[in-house]
Amino acid sequence: MKQGKDALRGGDALHPTVAVAWAQMAGRGRHGRTWQALPGQSLTLSVGYPMHLDWSRPGASALSLAAGVAVCEALTHALPTLPVQLKWPNDLWVDGRKLGGLLIEVAHPTTPDAPSWLVLGLGLNLAGVPAHWLHERCDLQALGVNTHPGAAMGWVVPALVQALQRFEQEGFAAFHGRYGHFDALKGREVRLWRSVSAEHVLDDSQALATGTAQGVDVLGALLVKDATGLVQTWPQGEVTVRPEKQNVR
Repeated sequence: MKQGKDALRGGDALHPTVAVAWAQMAGRGRHGRTWQALPGQSLTLSVGYPMHLDWSRPGASALSLAAGVAVCEALTHALPTLPVQLKWPNDLWVDGRKLGGLLIEVAHPTTPDAPSWLVLGLGLNLAGVPAHWLHERCDLQALGVNTHPGAAMGWVVPALVQALQRFEQEGFAAFHGRYGHFDALKGREVRLWRSVSAEHVLDDSQALATGTAQGVDVLGALLVKDATGLVQTWPQGEVTVRPEKQNVR
């Protein structure tokens, strides 16, 4: 897959392009976190998309939230009983455990009229999550769904491409209300830290803030009500957020 991966990152294609990995030995997520995916155990793909978008305009950074909405809608359409949710800003959750995640990279144009080249990565656990990780991760097989990467790809890729097209035209406004249907944090007590690397241990004593999550605003920023009743706005990329522990099924 190296050739396809390099083409995606280089922005060589003029049309939406999909690269799929049957196995992933050095997957990369937010804050540089890595993982491995054995053949058939995960759907790991990247969608390359040429996008004309003013990245400085309000709400442009909420693209990962819009993509998450598209994936959740696609999964619930294919699997109506799957209670999939979005954990801000880019994780897919079921019952408080991580089912997958999204990552977005943007290569900005070198000429004024050229589009940005966007690469949207998706990892979705299909099977094989080790037993010692099941308290915080899950996979479709453990949830009673037996499928394969090709089928899962058919569920999500059309939805992702359509979401990118709509986001380019309308921004996050087209997804804001829909995000609320899948919001895993809304109404929960949360704790926030300044965004950190994968190796950093989140120490409660170093938390920036605590409060009750109130959803997201029209720009995709997390809203958190503190103990005084003040609602604070936390833009994506500035903080890491975790819900306070609660029992999950």
